[in-house]
Amino acid sequence: MNAMKLLMTALAAVGMASGSAVAQSPVVIKFASAFAPTSINNQETIPAFIKAVEEAAGGTIRIEHYPGGTLGPNPIAQLKLVEDGVVDIAEVVAAYTPGRFPELEIFELPFVFDSTVEASLTALEMYEAELLSGFDNLELVGIAEVGPYYLHTSDPVRSPADISGLKLRVGGPVQGAMAEALGAVAVGGIPAPQIAENISRGVVDGSPMDLGNVYNFRIADTAKYHVINVPLGNVAVMFPMNQAKYDSLPPEAKAAFDEFSGEWFTRVLAENLDKQNEQSLASLQEDPEHELVEFSEADVAAMEETLAPLVEPFRTAREGVDLYEEMIAARDAVRATR
Repeated sequence: MNAMKLLMTALAAVGMASGSAVAQSPVVIKFASAFAPTSINNQETIPAFIKAVEEAAGGTIRIEHYPGGTLGPNPIAQLKLVEDGVVDIAEVVAAYTPGRFPELEIFELPFVFDSTVEASLTALEMYEAELLSGFDNLELVGIAEVGPYYLHTSDPVRSPADISGLKLRVGGPVQGAMAEALGAVAVGGIPAPQIAENISRGVVDGSPMDLGNVYNFRIADTAKYHVINVPLGNVAVMFPMNQAKYDSLPPEAKAAFDEFSGEWFTRVLAENLDKQNEQSLASLQEDPEHELVEFSEADVAAMEETLAPLVEPFRTAREGVDLYEEMIAARDAVRATR
């Protein structure tokens, strides 16, 4: 009988130890990106975020980073991967899901923002003020309003008149309306990684793009003319997390996410992207194969006047809310603290 008691005690101890080990196993978070491992987001920003969160979480989570489309190569499908629970967090281009995040389209308006940092913190302010929709069942980890975008073409463009008749790849409805207002033909449905190929094949003559991604997407291989003093808006790249996954995190892990999501991640993300923009501009300036074009002040003013009507739909898009004025107020608040 004593032997049986000893055996039962030993088995109970083993069971308790096993249960404790299971309880202490870190929760695994899958963080995916369809973009190249060498992008600044995947090379610097996301690893910095992972390090900060894991350290703050005290071993309760392990974040696995999957760049380069390892868990799904299609940039357009990244949001669905998050919603379906295939991945927990992903790098998502908002414009690839038309109509899902309608208010974010306002950031594509030209002549509003000077940098990615300024636009990104403005977007975060609007998100926290509940002025942005489409985030049901998602927890926003961070957002980058990448830009400003500039025009890059395979043929010389030295004045606004040269834009007329060009076939321009556009990434969303505002970019499409902008291209058409300038007399160009808007061509949609081309993900950013396919822009260079479509320029080389003559499907399009160029595309708006931020300076940093001119090299990431190899656009510089096929577009040699760059208009660098006409800012054509910013484009939202966000990092949503599956809400159910976030809700299931142990308290220490959730606190770590709360600490480094939002402003911390958004700011680091945007600062690195602005740094990439500066590096790319320097590379273009040093390369004799590329021509950096600046339109005259009169031409820029004329373009501003031509594109000004693009603002109007956002003033009445939501009943009782002038989204354009809300964005400008948020931007000015960000500028005041920088």
